[in-house]
Amino acid sequence: MSDSTPAVEPSAPAIGPLVRVGLVSVGDPASPSTWSGTTASVMRALSELDVVVHGLDLTLPRVLERAVLAAGAARTRNSYDKNGAAVTMAIRSRLARRRLSGAQLDGLIQIGSGFVLPDGVPYVTLEDMTLRQGRAVHPFFTRMSEHGIASWEKRRIGIFDRARMCTVASHWAAESLFTDYGVARKRIAVVGLGANHNVTAPDRVWQSPRFLFVGSDWERKGGPLLLRTFARVREVYPDAMLDVVGGHPQLRQPGVHAHGVLSQARPEDRELIAELYARATCFVMPSLVEPFGLVHVEAGSAGIPSIVTTEGGARDTIGADGGLAVQPGDEEGLLEAMLRLANPETARQMGKAARERSRLYTWTKVSERLLRALGLQAPDGRTLAEFL
Repeated sequence: MSDSTPAVEPSAPAIGPLVRVGLVSVGDPASPSTWSGTTASVMRALSELDVVVHGLDLTLPRVLERAVLAAGAARTRNSYDKNGAAVTMAIRSRLARRRLSGAQLDGLIQIGSGFVLPDGVPYVTLEDMTLRQGRAVHPFFTRMSEHGIASWEKRRIGIFDRARMCTVASHWAAESLFTDYGVARKRIAVVGLGANHNVTAPDRVWQSPRFLFVGSDWERKGGPLLLRTFARVREVYPDAMLDVVGGHPQLRQPGVHAHGVLSQARPEDRELIAELYARATCFVMPSLVEPFGLVHVEAGSAGIPSIVTTEGGARDTIGADGGLAVQPGDEEGLLEAMLRLANPETARQMGKAARERSRLYTWTKVSERLLRALGLQAPDGRTLAEFL
């Protein structure tokens, strides 16, 4: 494996001083599979701002990666502790020092907190959820041991303290940084996340309700609850349809169309998901917890409202009028929300508000906010977007 992902050069000649930014993650930052495509999208948007972007992948060669993760889980005999264990973080941090040695960078963007960056270059962190929030509500983090949590937390606090700013996707995560970690509010910036699919549908048919679900984690995203509730919606709207995309089980239910996993890497899959957004009248994903929900931004950019969970940061994506929020596991609340948004005029008006809200969440604006957090200017001279 090479020491770093090749730099993404500016898309056009810069008119200001050259700006070089490194984006550091576990996983290839240029890959659409890393952090749901966030890193690749940020790299692309920064390059469009005439920033030279260097992606640094802290994944080890396959055999060594497996050995390190196994060692990380050995002390507690809990595989969920492996990424935050002292040995794992120490090796990734050493790798970061080696790959950044001699690099002439103006700033770094650290994705997650599984490693410590060396001194010398200012950095900002970027997360969609804190570990303490995950420990309280997320199925993965609740399975970590007490020792594993404590070990990771101790290092995370140091990472936050040394960062120039701590950037997060939502106000939900921002509040945790302040309340749980004592990060000063002036050092916390809500930057949002952007849409990976941008769809326009001027000829959308609103008269027949067509719901859309896109989610890889079927249980956590509320798939079983959605199917039960949709069956009840069909009792009121017999022509209602539900398109399901992601890691779902075999589905055989009236009105439900199963599409399986669709990959951003395949043009035919991107075309199909864009078509599904264009046909839908409402996006619905009643997750147990949703740190942010890129799909809700995508739905808004497509001009449709969303039904989101109250647990997490997804309410940021819809604002006051771009959809409805329901409590996790609340079947009656979900039914009420789906029936309300089955009304064509209600869905149309909320979809309009969601589209307007989505203008805050473009990758360009996210990248501008990251530059602002780093204290840098865009080489093309533009005024950077304000924090959310």
